[in-house]
Amino acid sequence: MVFIRRFAEFAREYPGVPAVSAASSEVSYGQLYNSALRVAGMISLTGSGAMIGVMMEKSIDYVVSVLAVHLLGRTVVPLDKKYPIERLRGMIISIDLSLCLLNEQENAELTVMLNEQTRTLNINEPTTAALGTDYPAIKTDISDELPAYVVFTSGTTGQPKPVMLPYRSLTTLIDWMGKTTAQTGTTLLYAAQGFDVAFQEIYSALCQGDRLLIVTDEQKKDLHALTTLLLTGGVTRLFLPTSMLIPLVTFNLRDLAVLVNLREIICAGEPLKISPAVRQWFKANPQCRLINQYGPTETHVVMEHRLEGAPENWPDLPPIGQVTPASTAYLFDDNLQPVMPGHEGQLYIAGSSLALGYYGMSAQTAEKFVRHPQTHERMYNTGDICFLNEQSLFEYVGRRDRQLKIRGYRVELKEIETVAANANLVDECLVVARQSGQTTTLILYFTAQASDQDFSMSLHRHLLARLPDYMLPSFYKKISAIPLTQNGKVDLQQLPQVGAMQSNRSTNYVEPLGELETRVCELAACCFGLDHVGATDNFMDAGANSITLISLLAELRYALAHAFRQTDLFEYPTPRLLCSFYQRSLEATQPHASTVAIASSQQNRSAAIQRSRERNGG
Repeated sequence: MVFIRRFAEFAREYPGVPAVSAASSEVSYGQLYNSALRVAGMISLTGSGAMIGVMMEKSIDYVVSVLAVHLLGRTVVPLDKKYPIERLRGMIISIDLSLCLLNEQENAELTVMLNEQTRTLNINEPTTAALGTDYPAIKTDISDELPAYVVFTSGTTGQPKPVMLPYRSLTTLIDWMGKTTAQTGTTLLYAAQGFDVAFQEIYSALCQGDRLLIVTDEQKKDLHALTTLLLTGGVTRLFLPTSMLIPLVTFNLRDLAVLVNLREIICAGEPLKISPAVRQWFKANPQCRLINQYGPTETHVVMEHRLEGAPENWPDLPPIGQVTPASTAYLFDDNLQPVMPGHEGQLYIAGSSLALGYYGMSAQTAEKFVRHPQTHERMYNTGDICFLNEQSLFEYVGRRDRQLKIRGYRVELKEIETVAANANLVDECLVVARQSGQTTTLILYFTAQASDQDFSMSLHRHLLARLPDYMLPSFYKKISAIPLTQNGKVDLQQLPQVGAMQSNRSTNYVEPLGELETRVCELAACCFGLDHVGATDNFMDAGANSITLISLLAELRYALAHAFRQTDLFEYPTPRLLCSFYQRSLEATQPHASTVAIASSQQNRSAAIQRSRERNGG
């Protein structure tokens, strides 16, 4: 039974059961289903094509819109408003989007983004909303081979690739999860709209009769707020990017709130690392199970490993596990010959989970989706290097190309280089990734006919307007030429050191003054994976990203016992400015407490720095 029919049947049978909660709002399965039918009717009246964009913040409206499109047997194209306008416009044009659902009035910025062929439909506009009232629509004969959604992933051409996942793939995943996971109660809708895990969260909950709880972007950026939501919302299942696991458990180890309801944490997106904090947290929370899932966008989840036994005995790098029943995994050498167990090979996936391909990109589809040399079944070449261990579990080794995962998102370094090379005055460019524990830092080396500092800022603005934040380099370095080896390959050893790679402090380094500044500088350096951060160094220029800022915010709150907000890190973006703000805030509320607060946090200094270092593998 296709997944959307499973949801519809439950909604008709149990209309009063709570379905989706967001902030102070909640709807039942019956209300959710009727709202989705209403929006489906509105869509039907537009005469639009199969591809339906959904551009709105995560909300009950967003879930309603996704359900409505699927009730019609059409294709959801999630569009994240936080992406740069130029990137969103390119995505919309690349798939010939005919209709985009909104839950607010179209503004000038959106008008620029959309092409002439794309109409908008505000599902909350009174006159428009009334149109769908008498037109309940549900398609009962949805073909498994129709695309259920299109999500975009990084591509080497400089343009994101639209991946089409069929109804078959999502149905297979949801059916399998229903058999392997008991009803959990409440699932958190955590993933970003443009991430395939969002569909997994929505339907693994709503096809089982569970409740879906929506987290805001502000709560995701604040470990205290996120923990409070997990606790008060009674969350029992959490899909979490691997890069967020260590910051969350590290914070919770010292938090008084115990997440007694949490039963499953499912990680995916990047290789899972079991740190001492992870072991300690799961030992203290035996009711919760850690699950490592694997699957590229072109297949979604095809492997899973559930960590069993005592956490102290878990491997530092767990396997990606066994193949799901509907999929088949092969390990081949460069000649498409099978490799023996224990030997490394390139991973190919076959089965009902495979994507239909890349929309409008037949050459790229033919390159990545190939035929098995003997059985001729269709396979996807993941590009991942793996081996089969003695327990017949797949273990991930790495990649030979220049693709990597950052905060769960696939990133092709070539795409960043292509976009950068289109900037005015840029001659050549090279992006290098530096790994420090769980943190990946991107460095852009470039040759240009312009001065260093001003042009670096101009180049950053060029990329900022065209790439999502997780693809933005942390450092920019102008060089005279890209160094090459005698064989004509890039000589990485000859590239100048940048940021924390530098053995000596830069000429702009300013020593922190006093214990407070010293402590903030040390915490920032540890959270960012750097050797040092100066008192006047800008957090963003030092290579901070969304994950490391979350960790820094938690450490500052703990070390200084002050309710810092993430916006404070942007308003006061250097240790010195932040310390001045902290002192003013403290004096305003507790005129005689500033010295005491600084002194009392001294005893926690070593522990805080150790926690930060552990997050970065130090």
